[in-house]
Amino acid sequence: MKSAKAFLIGMYVHLILSIGVPITIFLIASRGWNAPAIALFSFYLLMVGAVHVLGWISAGLAVSAYYKREYEKIWSGWRLLKLRSIPFYIVNFIYSFLVWFVLIGASRGILVLLAPIPVIVTCSMVVQSGIYGICVILALRKMPEYGGRPTAVHYVLQLMSVLDLISTVVILKRYRIQNPS
Repeated sequence: MKSAKAFLIGMYVHLILSIGVPITIFLIASRGWNAPAIALFSFYLLMVGAVHVLGWISAGLAVSAYYKREYEKIWSGWRLLKLRSIPFYIVNFIYSFLVWFVLIGASRGILVLLAPIPVIVTCSMVVQSGIYGICVILALRKMPEYGGRPTAVHYVLQLMSVLDLISTVVILKRYRIQNPS
């Protein structure tokens, strides 16, 4: 699905901006917040919002494709989002952990109140791609020719970070579907 590809690209743009914008702001705002720093931060916030809107649109299109029985679109979007986003989540986790560790330490714990924000942002992306997984599971449960039905636990696993990848690999190995019709 084109929307899944656009969402995946958006995720990586979000990651690049999450790394680049704070460094740039630190460099240009060394004497306090100035207009360029505020403009850059505002741009970053708009991009984060745009990526999430794109993610929800993509998830909605996956549900729409499911109801239209366009299973091959869902399948390709699911594989793309679950497997090609692995580097995104690894780099995002490492970078976020390091940055928040430094920020919380430098603020003597005051910024700990803001730490859930990036976690919520990232978990939202997992849920958005998980909707593709749920559509795949629903499709597989309607297709007896693939030898069984995925268990209901996969619905929950598709919405949980790291466990979604395990569920994806299990489903891929178990059903070996190339292009469902």
